[in-house]
Amino acid sequence: MNNLKLTIGFSPYHTRKKHLQGLTAYRQYIYDLHFPHYNPQISASGRAVEPRISLFEARKRTLDLISWNQKHTGFKLTLLLNYLLHDNYKVVVDNIIKEFYPLGVRSFVVADIELIKRLKDALPDCEVQGSCLSNRLTEEELEEERREGVVLHNPSVNIIRKPAQLERNHNAGYAQKIIAFEGCLHNCPDESSPYGHRWYLARSLAQDHYFCKNPEVSLDPRYFFKANWVTVSRLKSLLPFISVVKLPRGRYKSVLSVTKQFMHIFNTNASYNVVDFISSGYGAIIDENIGAIPSHLFDDSFFTTAEECTMNCTERQCSLCFDMMEKVKEVNGGPKKPGSFLKSYRRIRHLARTALDKVGYVRPLK
Repeated sequence: MNNLKLTIGFSPYHTRKKHLQGLTAYRQYIYDLHFPHYNPQISASGRAVEPRISLFEARKRTLDLISWNQKHTGFKLTLLLNYLLHDNYKVVVDNIIKEFYPLGVRSFVVADIELIKRLKDALPDCEVQGSCLSNRLTEEELEEERREGVVLHNPSVNIIRKPAQLERNHNAGYAQKIIAFEGCLHNCPDESSPYGHRWYLARSLAQDHYFCKNPEVSLDPRYFFKANWVTVSRLKSLLPFISVVKLPRGRYKSVLSVTKQFMHIFNTNASYNVVDFISSGYGAIIDENIGAIPSHLFDDSFFTTAEECTMNCTERQCSLCFDMMEKVKEVNGGPKKPGSFLKSYRRIRHLARTALDKVGYVRPLK
């Protein structure tokens, strides 16, 4: 337990000072807090920009929260710089030097090797962390990052289902920050794209049309049970090879609520709904068609079998995933019914995105 270290992602325009203050109760377990750049025309956040907030307001909230944290809570903040547009390295580095470095931000997540080089040249004292969007998995691939100054590596999200490679990386001396609950689906073409899943999403206004949102895929037990997530119990068996665990942003919860829930489960081994921690786009589809996925149904034997599976079910005469889905449905009480607030939110979001798609909306700089 004392070796547990967490990276926690947060969105400055959804996070309140009271949330950061509340996180101080877990300070001994927190390695750093990750936040995205506020300007998608410099470096896209990878998540939809809040439509009600202008770039000017997003900038103000981000910088205000950084300043407040520096004075009152003192968490190490790490800026995500995963999504370059038009190879604009100079703009990114100049922006960091001008706005973030003077406020004490010294840590960055970077997928692009050239940007890593330029950051280390401009700011030799900064910490550079690798990114899962680099799609690096092996010792040889991580060594390329280490040569350029990366101190904490973040292998592709696929590695959570490749424990042998995770162990090899650890034994080779690479500190690893692992996303345990991402949930991107098996062989997701968006995740396998050159810049990864969220790079693709960040450039798509019509976000209802990507791989995870296809019910024929996300409701297929073979894809869902081979997806890039593990239970908290399974995570504990992998912790000897992990330096830092990356917690997801909550689907409908604050950063503080997600941390509280995780720490409770970690300490008590309580069963929970696996989908609560999955941050990929198909969570609502699972909720509405299957319901909760109780974590206590999954043991190490299940994960080992699923990790080795090549989805040749007929040849192997294996029905493990289909049998597990039937077991889930037997014990979970059925699909979740969204409340009136959630239904209204989804309808407004759909109408807003449809309207933006029709006009080809591009947010202006302020």
